[in-house]
Amino acid sequence: CATCHQANGAGLDPVYPPLVGSPWVTGSNERLIKLTLHGLWGPIEVNGKNYDPSKGIPPMTPFNSLLNDQELAGVLTYVRNSWGNKANAVQPATVKKVREATKNRSAFWKPEELLKAHPMEK
Repeated sequence: CATCHQANGAGLDPVYPPLVGSPWVTGSNERLIKLTLHGLWGPIEVNGKNYDPSKGIPPMTPFNSLLNDQELAGVLTYVRNSWGNKANAVQPATVKKVREATKNRSAFWKPEELLKAHPMEK
């Protein structure tokens, strides 16, 4: 995560959004797992700032083939509870369930797809 989002989770403006205080990180486990497994590409708003790939922002890397369920759960739990973030742990069983349910997906998620399935928490 640190390569793009920096070791402090603050992101790298205007290219990589922050993980700090982001409801994309601290909200729905399933939404976060999906975007981490298959990557993310498209206009996204994080903490009131827009990140738009038409302005040269690269997609988020998919980690489906790079991390197993236990590793992905550990990384996401860390991110959800670092830099002042506070959120419940991601369980390997949940990662396994989401991975299985989305195993035929071959494209990056678009933010609007994920928000339709998992509306942003208020």
